[in-house]
Amino acid sequence: MELWVLEGNWWLSDVNLTTEDDQIGYWPKELFDLIRNSVDMIGVGGIVQASPSGVSPPMGNGHKPTEDVNAAARVMKLEIVDSNYKIQESDKYKLEKLLDSAKCYGLKDGKGIVLFSYGGPGGHSCGI
Repeated sequence: MELWVLEGNWWLSDVNLTTEDDQIGYWPKELFDLIRNSVDMIGVGGIVQASPSGVSPPMGNGHKPTEDVNAAARVMKLEIVDSNYKIQESDKYKLEKLLDSAKCYGLKDGKGIVLFSYGGPGGHSCGI
């Protein structure tokens, strides 16, 4: 995946894709008052919210992370373009974990090209 800015608009694409029809995400510049051409912090991962009934939905593919990196949703090979337009590996930057409900969801540091795995089945009494 690649996040980039063109004329103030933000785009998300798979670096292997070749046509405009293959773009994954687009955010027009009008959505961001404080962001123009760069950011100081990004967030990646999953987020869920409980329904009014109190049941939290699954996150990712519904499985908590295990030693098998293919078992859960995952973020892989995250790279950052620095202020000099050089690609940097994400392990050179401070990463913070945020997990609101270990009862229903999981978050696990990865190995190799997997930065982290996340997800879970959700359910009742998740506390979020």
